[in-house]
Amino acid sequence: MNPKQKNTLLAAGIVSGLLSLPMTWMTIRNAEINIKGGFGDLFDSAFQGMTFDITGLNGHVTLLFKTPLWFIVAIAIAANALQLMRSSDMFAIPKRALRIVVIGATFWVTVPIINVLLTGEATLGIGALLGLCCTAAPLVCLFVPETKVERREGNPAETVE
Repeated sequence: MNPKQKNTLLAAGIVSGLLSLPMTWMTIRNAEINIKGGFGDLFDSAFQGMTFDITGLNGHVTLLFKTPLWFIVAIAIAANALQLMRSSDMFAIPKRALRIVVIGATFWVTVPIINVLLTGEATLGIGALLGLCCTAAPLVCLFVPETKVERREGNPAETVE
């Protein structure tokens, strides 16, 4: 990939991350509430079969600690921005730091997606797929080597990769 293609992919990753926040990440069907105590049975029967929509703004992931989805998406957007900054000559961002942020964001976004796919009581929404695209963009740019763009001698407007 040449730098222009990488920048376009990273910009699309940032846009997909921002679009994923208000959209549904997953839907949990037939949720049950179990309340212990005197009126627990009454409340349990009243709240059976509920459906919850989880968005990037109201959901969270619990893996080692409870993390809101909006924060994970913000880290993925930051990974896109860091990759964009690294491609410019003005910033000296170490590749190791970029790898840590990109792989961490990708891991934290894929955990709820894998969890939904392995359980039968939830379905994925478009927000989760957009969040995955947001984390995949810097991952692709980090590991796909750059190609040089050369100008042809006859016509300076034509390029060869």
